[in-house]
Order: sequence, then C-alpha cells, then structure tokens
Amino acid sequence: MRSIFAAILMLSIATPALAETAKERAARCAAQSEIIVQAVEMRQKRRSEARAKKTILETTDDRLAPSVPLLVGFVYTLHRSDLKRDVRGSFLEQCNAYKP
Repeated sequence: MRSIFAAILMLSIATPALAETAKERAARCAAQSEIIVQAVEMRQKRRSEARAKKTILETTDDRLAPSVPLLVGFVYTLHRSDLKRDVRGSFLEQCNAYKP
C-alpha cells in the first residue's frame, strides 16, 4: 500500500515514541489501528473526511487525539479498492516495525 511509510513517519512526529518500550509501542499501534478501522468503515460508507475525523475524535482517548487527523487523512488518500485489503494489518505491521 502506498504511503504507509509516510503515515508512520508522520505518526512518529505526532506521537512521542522516544523512550517507548516495545510493549507500549504495541499498545499504541493497536489503539491507532482501531482508528484506522473506524476510518476505513466510514470511508466505505462514503462519509466525508471531515465528518470521519470529528466522529472518531469524539470517541478517541485524548492521548491519541493528535494522531486522528493523520490516520484518517491517510485512509482517505487510499484508492477505494485498497480499502478491501487488510489496511489495519498493514498499518500494524509497519507501526510495530518502526524503530526510532
């Protein structure tokens, strides 16, 4: 999938990853992957990107809120055919593999 690396790079800037243990990273990646899932579902339902961001922010923990616009924006850059693939799994793989 295109731009996954770019999204991970942006997330590393938006979410502090310094001094993060592997367990903390796995928990953060899992939580962020849920945001990805919600964004994919909203995109498949043809909701606007702005509406998706607003809806997801309403239910997202404050510590993850800065990553919502980046993650939702990433999902909305994907081709609709890419949404049928395992976007969450690809994100999790890349996120967990990131080494600061």
